[in-house]
Amino acid sequence: MSAPAVAEDYRRDRIERCKSSESIDYRVLRDRGVFLLGAEELLYLNELEEVLTEKSVPINEAAISNNEFMIALDLKESPLDAESREELESYVGRKLLITDDRDKAGYISAIIPVLYAPRIYGAGIENCELPHENESMNAADLLGAILFLASRRKSLRMCVYYAGHGGCTVKGAKSVESGGYDRIMSYEDAKKMFAFSKQHPDELFYFDDSYDGQLELLHKRLFECLEEFDRICRENEVHYFLGGGSLLGAARYGDIIPWDDDMDVMMTREEYDKFLSVVDKSINKEDFFFQSSATDPMYHSIFTKLRMNGTVYATAFSKEHYHLHQGVFIDIFVHDKTSDLKILRKLHVFLTLFARSMVFNKWAEKPMHFYGRLKPVCKLATVFIEHSRIKTLEKIQHKVVTFFNKRHHRYLYDGTGEHLRHGGFPAKWLADTEYLQFGRKKYPVPARYENYLAYSYGSSWKEPVPASLRRSGHDVVEFDFNKK
Repeated sequence: MSAPAVAEDYRRDRIERCKSSESIDYRVLRDRGVFLLGAEELLYLNELEEVLTEKSVPINEAAISNNEFMIALDLKESPLDAESREELESYVGRKLLITDDRDKAGYISAIIPVLYAPRIYGAGIENCELPHENESMNAADLLGAILFLASRRKSLRMCVYYAGHGGCTVKGAKSVESGGYDRIMSYEDAKKMFAFSKQHPDELFYFDDSYDGQLELLHKRLFECLEEFDRICRENEVHYFLGGGSLLGAARYGDIIPWDDDMDVMMTREEYDKFLSVVDKSINKEDFFFQSSATDPMYHSIFTKLRMNGTVYATAFSKEHYHLHQGVFIDIFVHDKTSDLKILRKLHVFLTLFARSMVFNKWAEKPMHFYGRLKPVCKLATVFIEHSRIKTLEKIQHKVVTFFNKRHHRYLYDGTGEHLRHGGFPAKWLADTEYLQFGRKKYPVPARYENYLAYSYGSSWKEPVPASLRRSGHDVVEFDFNKK
């Protein structure tokens, strides 16, 4: 990538993280409107303006009323001129001054609420201060803290607010976190991003330190699992597709997502039944293991896995069930038919979620809970699952998931996967196959994979994940990727 493109990637990271912050009440900002005061070319002011615009908050001329909130940036790189300072001090509405001057923060807070912003830094920002564990502030949290304070329903106190790292040397400074702000980025993560942006200015950032730096070796093992699965399917004419994050990686990168730590494949129930009939005689049992509740008595997930023998990839949950096969794996998901009627599809999704929850809670030996809802029903379900064999609950689960399979329906749903709540999608999306590059070779994907990805990840699936969130997602507590 070019340096400008990488800098834009970091800039979008700050903007997207602020837009998605649950600490910031954008409804309040939309009601009030915001007036920005400071140099127009100032980086932070431009990014504030972009966040507000994308969140439909009226700004500047469109925001002028008796209710708007004024945000003024008075920083060393671009101090307010005398006219702007006079406008700020005479402003009768809500107002907040942002300054990196310790002395100014102390004395002006008697008349104007102040956010003290020392040593501002951020990945991709030219000529910014080096991060320090005390009295430095990441640019993402500068923007986030400004917007958080501006969205407070109650008037701000006449004091100094602080959202930087470590302690603050301004007497009486109040931490914005103590008022309910959730920090966007930790010092450790921000420091890694900053260092990477300086050392590799032309490279896309992601956290590559997962698994003690062995993420590349994990990817190699995952591709070996996928190749074995692909061989079994090709030799037995079983039709499957890349699914989930693997399909997303093929469509977006032509490879595994650089920070991903698993692979997904998917197929229809008809093809999956065909796969089940051949996997035992076709799999290379010396190197691989097909894991289901039928092959591994300790395993009760609704989806199955193809695991690599001689490796370890144990999550916090699987570690509790130490008899489980815990090798590196790929996930195998099945799409079943669902009703053509929207109301019945919603009912099918609800019943599937409930049935899956019963099995999981029986497996985890926990009381039945259904996302904090239906508490009386959950109490009855807890009694039921306590007096039921897990195999019985799995049979109920299977009947619920496959309920519509014997009928002619035009919709499928992700009954065994993570996108179940998205409801049904047209079966024709999986009717035809094409091939996309995924690593060193091409693998099958739905011909209408763009429609399927929009169903799975939303209309913005083409947009990259914000840079500060690009890290492996599994809660792995023990791993060994060297085959024994």
